[in-house]
Parts: sequence; structure tokens; C-alpha cells
Amino acid sequence: MTADKRVGHLPALVEEDLNDAQTELWNDITKGPRGAAPWMVQNGSLTGPFNAWLQIPQIGRAFAAAGEHLRFTSSLDAVTRELVILTVGAHWRSEFEFWAHAGIARDAGMKESLISAIESGSVDAVRSASDDGGHPVIFSAVQALVEQGVIPPTQLSELTELVGDATAVEIVALAGYYTVVSFTLNTFAVPLPDGEQLRFS
Repeated sequence: MTADKRVGHLPALVEEDLNDAQTELWNDITKGPRGAAPWMVQNGSLTGPFNAWLQIPQIGRAFAAAGEHLRFTSSLDAVTRELVILTVGAHWRSEFEFWAHAGIARDAGMKESLISAIESGSVDAVRSASDDGGHPVIFSAVQALVEQGVIPPTQLSELTELVGDATAVEIVALAGYYTVVSFTLNTFAVPLPDGEQLRFS
């Protein structure tokens, strides 16, 4: 490994440097459903939270598997799922998370005005920008969760009435998972790809 090659604050791990456990995680990420993302490997290293998770491959595999289930077997439609993720990313001011999932949201059909409304943190803006009357309820619940550590009972009742108990649990899990992702990205200063603009600085 080249000593000066880094992804943010961590050494950049490349395939030839990996031990067996790290190689398994690398293959899980690059050959699974995430692997189609063009930003996944940059300059021979994994980006997003994955270079960090390669440092702890057994735990990293558990995180990566949980994220794969939450993204690719979700009961939520793609736009609603990305609304949850972007709400978390905006709260934690996680540049990489918001950038990556804004792109995924656009590909899923989310309007630019809704992405901007989520970034603003305003439920009124989300209500105005969304064509789905459930989006402000979900946005508000997730915002309360990341701000307070709990969805207050009245909002939880609204949420479960809208999506059901099981999907409400899934939304909480999704928000918790992407909080871990945000913490990883922010702490280890994972940079945006060259040419991309910061939103929160």
C-alpha cells in the first residue's frame, strides 16, 4: 500500500493489499447490487463508507449486508426510501451521503425540487414539492427521530396509520443504518468525487 494514498483520514486499501476477510467484503460490495454504482471504486479503492469498513471486515460485512437488505428488498418505493435516506444525510450534514443518494433519488424519479426541500429541512417545503401526501408525514417522523432519538407518539401514530407497523420499523432501521453511514463518512472525511460541489459547508 502506498503510504500517502488515503481516502479521507484513512489509508486507501486496494485489492492487492487485502487479507481474506477484506477480500470477501470487497467482493460482496463490488459484485453485489451496489457494484453497478460508477462511483463505487475510485483510484483503485472503495469509496463511500466501504474503505472504512474494510478496516473491520467482519463488522463491515454485517453493515454492508444490512444496507443491502434495506436498500434492495425494501417495502418502500424507491423515492420514499431515498427520502428517508436524504433526510438523515441532511440532518447529519453528510456531504457524501447526500450527494450519492441525491443521484440515486434522481434516477428513481425524485424531482430536484423535492431533493432541495429535503436539504432545507423544512416540512412545508417538502409538502409543497412532493406529489405524494405521505412524504411530509415520513419526512417529519424521520426528522424527529434523528433530532430527538425518538418519533413522538402522535407522529408515530400518523406514520403507522400511513405505512403500517412493519414498515414503520423498517423506516427506523433505515434511518439508523444511514446514521451509521453518515457518522463513518463524516468522521473519516470521505471526499466527494472531483468536481462535485459541497452542499453543507
